[in-house]
Amino acid sequence: MEERLNRYKIAMVGNRLMSLGFRLGGIPESYEAADEKAAESSLKSLLDRDDVGIIIITSGIKKLVKERRLQEAISGSILPLIVEIPEEDQEQEEDTLRSLIMRAIGIDITKSN
Repeated sequence: MEERLNRYKIAMVGNRLMSLGFRLGGIPESYEAADEKAAESSLKSLLDRDDVGIIIITSGIKKLVKERRLQEAISGSILPLIVEIPEEDQEQEEDTLRSLIMRAIGIDITKSN
């Protein structure tokens, strides 16, 4: 199983500062997108790749995406999993991890029956 997990890469699409920060943090597949065309182009190319398992996007990038197919991929893709993070000047949503897990596996693991 570890061999299968090691084949997937993490990629990131964000503004200039976030992209640079992720590259410095060890994510070389970090792309800067300043407008709708660049955001959609980067996301399309990453979604078409077989070696990307996680795509991190900033909330600003999500707002730039207008193409319906990409909007659906952002909200429903499992592989690659698309994770939205806040821009550097936004507060982080507390429930983000919980909602990602629910989307990925379909159950709320934080609730006990």
